[in-house]
Amino acid sequence: MGEEKTRGSEWPDFIHPTYREKTLNAVKADSKVYRNTFDPAEANPGAALNVYVPRLSQNMVIVLGSLALVFDIDLTGGDANNFLVQNVTRALVRRMDVKFGGQELQNTQGYGRYKTFEDLFLSTEKRDSMVLEGIQTEDLCKIRSDSGDKKTSGVDAEKALEEVYGKSNRIRFDHEILTKNGVFYPEGCTATSCSK
Repeated sequence: MGEEKTRGSEWPDFIHPTYREKTLNAVKADSKVYRNTFDPAEANPGAALNVYVPRLSQNMVIVLGSLALVFDIDLTGGDANNFLVQNVTRALVRRMDVKFGGQELQNTQGYGRYKTFEDLFLSTEKRDSMVLEGIQTEDLCKIRSDSGDKKTSGVDAEKALEEVYGKSNRIRFDHEILTKNGVFYPEGCTATSCSK
């Protein structure tokens, strides 16, 4: 009888699902989180809120997909059974204007309707990770909104998520220049040099 070969020895390492490439294709740098509290710190229904991206100094970049507006919604004072709708953060955005260096990149009326429709086509895995955006089950919507008719039994997973996220919600600034086209460099800079 000849020597038996195992299947793994016939295939190169990179085919195996546990194989990890050992090369580093990233830049290491110091990271900082900038938080800006608005004054006034709350907005009433129908009010416009302008969000400005801070100017970047030399050797600073914005990590793709990291810009967001994080906020709490207060539902007290209304009906005791009120709760936030599915995908609430999209429903709150009526219009999206993006300007960069004085140039208008986007001016979209009805932005919330467009993005709500777009979110319907996300994968289940992607939607499951968007609790802060308000994409969640109706039970979790009611628990996070502290609705009077929320379920109290059989919702252990929802209660655990509510303990983590609380009342916080997030609107991501998801224009393609902020999410897909590369990092920002200050005016006068390229990836390799900056003019003084």
